[in-house]
Amino acid sequence: MRITTKLQILMMLGAVLPVSVIIMIDQVAIGAGIALLVGLLGPYVAEEWLVTRDLQAIRRFCQHVKDGKYLVPIALPNELAAGDDENEFVSVRRDMNWMARAINLRESQLKAVIDELAAARQELLDQKEEMETVNKRLIEMAMTDSLTGLSNRRHFFDHLEQEVCRVNRNRQNISLFMLDVDHFKKVNDTHGHQTGDTVLQAIAAILRNRIRRSDMVARIGGEEFAVLLSDTDSIEAMHLAEQIRISIKNYSFQTCDGQSMKLTCSIGVCGSAGCNTEQLYKYADLALYHAKNSGRDRVAYYDCEAQGQAAGEEQENQKGVTH
Repeated sequence: MRITTKLQILMMLGAVLPVSVIIMIDQVAIGAGIALLVGLLGPYVAEEWLVTRDLQAIRRFCQHVKDGKYLVPIALPNELAAGDDENEFVSVRRDMNWMARAINLRESQLKAVIDELAAARQELLDQKEEMETVNKRLIEMAMTDSLTGLSNRRHFFDHLEQEVCRVNRNRQNISLFMLDVDHFKKVNDTHGHQTGDTVLQAIAAILRNRIRRSDMVARIGGEEFAVLLSDTDSIEAMHLAEQIRISIKNYSFQTCDGQSMKLTCSIGVCGSAGCNTEQLYKYADLALYHAKNSGRDRVAYYDCEAQGQAAGEEQENQKGVTH
């Protein structure tokens, strides 16, 4: 029975009942009192009869929805017999149950999508981390000499360019010295290239242990090494170069067959003194050339201040070289 039908019945009863009571009871006051009582209690009775029980069920269902308990739908009666109208509240509750199940289904689908996105995000993060590691390794390989683990020629000159610009701008000291192993070709010819590689690795270790973290050492080709000393004047550079020369001379290098051998080196030193990158490298190389031509196993210094910026002719350049 629909709600509208129930309301019509209730209104008819509310109209008929007071009249019946007045007819049966011959006192107007009593009849009026009963009519008033029915008028007052009628809405309450109607509420209890029509909506209270169904509304409480709907409120409980709404609370289930608010609490996220979509999997616990409120039990509903079966459809009424054929030919009878379905209770409207039952219909509303059934629709709300359907909506709750739809919400639960959509929530499950969204959770699955979120889980897939989270997994994809984690996979992308892992790939990014792997790529960063590979890129870092590639950069290190591009800057590092594979045999000695020192900086290679390209990285060294990039760093040298930056350091020269910095010290010239701030008017600070910087020194560069070039080191060459004396008679290294004889080592390779006599004991083999494997022994030669071992010699280069040992010299790289000596240089690495002698410099500061702010300095830089590189293998720039063959048996030739370069050391860049930040905030270091010519006196300090010459002192360090001499210490390294003595360390290499006193070191016992091992051949592949277990024999010991002694080697020496020649070193050319130059300070910046306002030189640009090309000049600094050129003057250090000239000092190294002079050290080798003067008998090897020695340190030579190129005095930029004595020569100034004009060092075009080799004869003039030799005037600036001292020991």
